[in-house]
Amino acid sequence: MILSAVTLSACAIQVGGQAVPGPMPSTAAADAPTLPKVGQCMNSSELKAVDCAASHDAEVMLVGEMTGLPSAYPDTQTLRKAALPPCYGAINDYLGSPDAGATRLQVWTFWPNEAGWKKGERWRLCTAVELTPDGKALPRKGALKGVLKGASFNTFQICLSGSPSKDPDVKPTACNGPHMAEAVPAGIVPLGKNTDPTPSKEQMSAVAKDKCTKAVHDYLGSDKRTDVFPAWRMPGSQGWSEGWTYAICYAEATKTFNNTLLGIRDNPLPN
Repeated sequence: MILSAVTLSACAIQVGGQAVPGPMPSTAAADAPTLPKVGQCMNSSELKAVDCAASHDAEVMLVGEMTGLPSAYPDTQTLRKAALPPCYGAINDYLGSPDAGATRLQVWTFWPNEAGWKKGERWRLCTAVELTPDGKALPRKGALKGVLKGASFNTFQICLSGSPSKDPDVKPTACNGPHMAEAVPAGIVPLGKNTDPTPSKEQMSAVAKDKCTKAVHDYLGSDKRTDVFPAWRMPGSQGWSEGWTYAICYAEATKTFNNTLLGIRDNPLPN
């Protein structure tokens, strides 16, 4: 993962890590005709459709086939590169907003286990999940399709307990508790296609800087603050190859605060 900030862009570094949980290869025996269909809900422990009104932790947004892979069971990195890009491509339309990457609603992908692969299965199941702060799929009731349309961003907004501009790894936390940064709406900045070479951190920062600065200032209602500044996180080469091809903009404070920075203007940081 690459991290940067307006005040620290010259010191941006590339580090390991990912913004979303790794997709879980299925251990269930599931033939393609029995897989859940788009719009159906399921539990990640079992590839079986359940009523979306009942408790579940994943919702299917795309079903497809993986092609161009060897007959021998591929390693996890190869499977991720084959499975994830179409899922990233589907989530914004499914949830109804280009801001999905700045929320706790993220991609979780399934594919055949080794036994299924030997039988010729090549299916890919793209699901949307709501994540807990420790990166687990949160059991929920109700469908997610179109949930980010309108004013629902703050319901699922990502907040971070650490600094997105300084810390190699950052941990999401509850937005109504102590935190240092908040992802902002209109704060997803497309950087290219995963089939293109991974841009350098300087190239990505050049694209992200102005757009993140505007998104953060609009979110705060002020461009005068010195204790809150625009920051962004960007993919490394692995994330890029898997379809994470955008920067995520954050409003980062110089110290921990509570509640929200939305519309704070020139008022003190909330305690």
